[in-house]
Amino acid sequence: MWHQNDYRRIFMDMHLNDSNSEEYLSKLDVDNFVARLKEADASSIVVKAKSHVGLHYWPSKYGRMHEGLKRRDLDYVGEMVKKCHENGINVIVYLSQIYDNYAYDNHPAWRMVNAKGETSREDGSRYGLVCPNNLEYRQYVREILQELNTLYQFEGMLLDMPFWPEICYCDSCRERFFRETGHDLPRKIDWDDPIWVEYAHRRQRWMEEFMMENTKAVKEIRSEVTIEHNFAAVGTSDWYGGDTEKGLAACDYAGGDYYGGYLQQSFMCKYYNSVTPNKPFCYITSRCDPSLFFHTVSRSRDDLLIHAIDALMHNGAFSICDAMNPDGTITDEMYEGDIKDVFAQMKPLEKYVSGNMLADAAVLYHTEQKSEKNYIQSPFNAADVLREYNILFNVIGCKNLKGLRTQVLSINDVPVLSDEEMDDIERYIRNGGNLLITGHLGHKRLEELLGIRITGKSEYSYSYLNPTKAGAKLFKTFTKASPYPIEHYAWMSEVTEDGAEMLATLSFPYTKPGSRDFAAIHSNPPGIHTEMPGAIRRKVGEGSILWVCAPLELTKATHCREALCALFRSLMKGTLLTSNAHEFVETLLWEKDGCRYLGVINQQAKTPVYPISGITVTFPEVIKNVTTLTTDGKTPELTIENGSTTLHLPTLDVFQMYCLDETH
Repeated sequence: MWHQNDYRRIFMDMHLNDSNSEEYLSKLDVDNFVARLKEADASSIVVKAKSHVGLHYWPSKYGRMHEGLKRRDLDYVGEMVKKCHENGINVIVYLSQIYDNYAYDNHPAWRMVNAKGETSREDGSRYGLVCPNNLEYRQYVREILQELNTLYQFEGMLLDMPFWPEICYCDSCRERFFRETGHDLPRKIDWDDPIWVEYAHRRQRWMEEFMMENTKAVKEIRSEVTIEHNFAAVGTSDWYGGDTEKGLAACDYAGGDYYGGYLQQSFMCKYYNSVTPNKPFCYITSRCDPSLFFHTVSRSRDDLLIHAIDALMHNGAFSICDAMNPDGTITDEMYEGDIKDVFAQMKPLEKYVSGNMLADAAVLYHTEQKSEKNYIQSPFNAADVLREYNILFNVIGCKNLKGLRTQVLSINDVPVLSDEEMDDIERYIRNGGNLLITGHLGHKRLEELLGIRITGKSEYSYSYLNPTKAGAKLFKTFTKASPYPIEHYAWMSEVTEDGAEMLATLSFPYTKPGSRDFAAIHSNPPGIHTEMPGAIRRKVGEGSILWVCAPLELTKATHCREALCALFRSLMKGTLLTSNAHEFVETLLWEKDGCRYLGVINQQAKTPVYPISGITVTFPEVIKNVTTLTTDGKTPELTIENGSTTLHLPTLDVFQMYCLDETH
């Protein structure tokens, strides 16, 4: 596919109205835009065809063309495709789905309807939302997609907004749910109600169907065009968005836009790298700092570079989402300066990536039922601890459970696991893998493997882990007087079989949090101590399971993070590397074509970054050669002792990349 060697991308954002057609897009200069892309050495550009406003940037027989372009007789899509190809730049054509003001205004029957019977623009919102279950709207999208692919020759399409912005009670949704289930649409969010759960999953399947239909509409005309449905909502919205890992069946590669900082990027890049159908995936963030809402301020050079290298070292393309001014002008100086410099540093390293990431631990991000508020915070916090303590890890999806080879699998408060997922997990454990699971036991078989029986969910919204003698070294600073605190309910259980090791018991506060009766007015100190399992470990086959009865990863105090790290390490027999790098330094290891590569990124929150000295990375084997792959980097000093090799890294500015074992 064309995108396999395409890592330097620009995404020109232009959701522009035409209420002032004499001004809006009056200064759009395609020749200048393409010249700036070429000067920056961009490998591809996302060309808007239809934005959230719903206006077309090409002369279409459907909908309405933007008046600012129409009055200039400018086919923006056609001109961009032609001139980008003349300059060796790939083109990805963008189309907004569901967010469509033109369709909303001109087809009232297509509109989403909320539980109050209102549509999206009645409260003054700028966004017109139309429902993907409306068959006329689906046909409208199909016709537009097929027209674009008939008129123009481009490499890919980015189909945006494939998620539910709200719970829709339009006629199309109500009729479809009744036709498929025999029930009216439920009005109360209740995860104990099977009809509600059925509705939540139906919404997911409906969205996946909509995505697949639009992909097929393109492939029927030009099968070689790649499809990227914007997959960002899988990491930013809970159950109501309806996005799951299964939506990737409609995509040629995973991609999405994020604005939450380096930790979020690290987590999502690892997840995308694991679940993408093809590499590279695409990580998108804005030229504007910190997001497109701040239209006139650009990110610093170091900030863009950190984002770019983090995507690249995770096997991803980096796409800068720029914001066009309403008159059609762009920030020329960014393409002549910082963007050009960032792309220049990426380009020579691209041949070393898209390999196999190496890790000691895997964190499961489960997207099928995001019913818990901590649906992403729990796995995110677990990943954050692994990163802080320099334990190499991946973030995986459910499809990656098959054949998993990491020493530890972390499953954090996942409410439901399918039978197929449970089969993969049990096979992993029996073959020597180690499961660290917190909170929910999402499948009945896990109770059987642990030798326990869940008796219920605690009525307390605060829980404590009271270390036993066996668990004292893991919960090092915690005691019965000062147990490990978790601001979350716990799952109560009883032991049904011998052979498990109790690491902590479960304790509760004196009184229920929130009640008028309290022991201490500001806090909920422990006062009720039980013999119920708080943390329990049991050997299963060649591996083991360690279960904690509440999501302990939600507590972020230093000593709590140390305890979680100790739990991870207790399930490992050594690690791929050890390092003294600071918590904001990302360390990555991968292999490609018989070589191993080490990447180190200085992800300080504020830029320009402060150079870091004294970082060491130790491998438990002898490494004979280390080659620095960055042009301004120095080769690290090597110390070999007792069969281990320590790399003494030179002062780290923003990043370094090294090849291990072999000279390039």
